[in-house]
Amino acid sequence: MKFADNLKIVRKQRQMTQEDVATKLHVSRKTISSWENERSYPDIGMLVKISEVYTLSIDRLLKEDLGMLKHYEAQTVVNQRHAHLLAGGYYVMVGALFVSYLITLLGWGKAPDSVIEILLIAMTLTMIMNYDDFDQWTVTSRQKYGLLALVLIAVSLNLALVFPKLIAGLPTSSQLAHSSTPFLAGEAVGYMVRGVSALFIRPAACVLAIGIPWHQYR
Repeated sequence: MKFADNLKIVRKQRQMTQEDVATKLHVSRKTISSWENERSYPDIGMLVKISEVYTLSIDRLLKEDLGMLKHYEAQTVVNQRHAHLLAGGYYVMVGALFVSYLITLLGWGKAPDSVIEILLIAMTLTMIMNYDDFDQWTVTSRQKYGLLALVLIAVSLNLALVFPKLIAGLPTSSQLAHSSTPFLAGEAVGYMVRGVSALFIRPAACVLAIGIPWHQYR
């Protein structure tokens, strides 16, 4: 018997309509219909919720549905690849963040600074767009206040460290008067990159660098 047939039979045995099930699972009735007609499959997390609603083990829901099992096997492979990519991205981001601070503290110059800042911006935005567990960071009030405190600390420390250097990096009137337009344009782009990184990206990277392992292994 297929998974879709199992869902129909169990739902009717529980004397529930598709609307009833949809309400309990916080999905649309069309989604339930799609599952029961084999147009789509629920994901792993939703499958657990279905088993709870029907008070039936996942094993019995999936029994004899090889197509469903193959779907979840493929999904597991995709999830593992996603996890590996996220792990690699995390370490690259942390490394870029460390080197970025090192360059700022040691004053190694604008060229390596700009390259690292661009890498840091790219990896931080990639992590933000692909990390899926942000909703687990603020489940309780304590977690919400803890995250707020972490954000404020990261922003304050970055401002204290970088803001004086940003001010010092502004060109003087003499430099503006004696510099060519292409040179000034390049300087402006570099300054904007460093400014965006200092005010937004670095604090975000700090929060991710601390928050991801904290919430993963706590």
